[in-house]
Amino acid sequence: MTNIVSLEFLIAVLFIIDVFLVILLLLFAKRVKQMNLGTSNSHPPSNHLEEKAAFESAREILDMLEPLVLESRKTALSFDEQIREKRKLSKDLNDALDTRIISINLLLSRADDLQKKLEDRQQTIQQAEPVLKTVHSPSRESNVVDQQNQIIDLYYQKANVATIAEKLSIPKGEVQLVIDLKEKFIAMEQGQ
Repeated sequence: MTNIVSLEFLIAVLFIIDVFLVILLLLFAKRVKQMNLGTSNSHPPSNHLEEKAAFESAREILDMLEPLVLESRKTALSFDEQIREKRKLSKDLNDALDTRIISINLLLSRADDLQKKLEDRQQTIQQAEPVLKTVHSPSRESNVVDQQNQIIDLYYQKANVATIAEKLSIPKGEVQLVIDLKEKFIAMEQGQ
């Protein structure tokens, strides 16, 4: 963020310098015009030399100022491009973070479900029920990010939560959590 602020500050300074240079050029042009009007009424030979010197002086000043204006314009365009690049990088980073947050929330939800199932199992065992029930655990082969993407893809294909949960063999709560988080992230991006 510090680089973006300093770039914007430099662009503002260059803009102010450009405005100042334009004002100087306008004042100089006005002065030359006044000199022309003053000398056009009377054309003594000595004023013609002064007029020629003034025009040469004006041309020299314009020649000196033109590279400064061009260079400041190039610099402003370069800063603008760098700001756009940094914003794109920030958006990409935010998207990656959104994906990670959804994955973490999905894992937390699974952990909560597993903890509840474990507590239920312990209660069952404590009630002198010797039969052990198997706890349905999610497939370790499927990657959390892949499942998350599958949920989002199915949701965008107009599948409802129950259908998605049944198709992917995961709890409805997890499906709803992923969909809700994705919609929140999309809403935040559109709000920017």
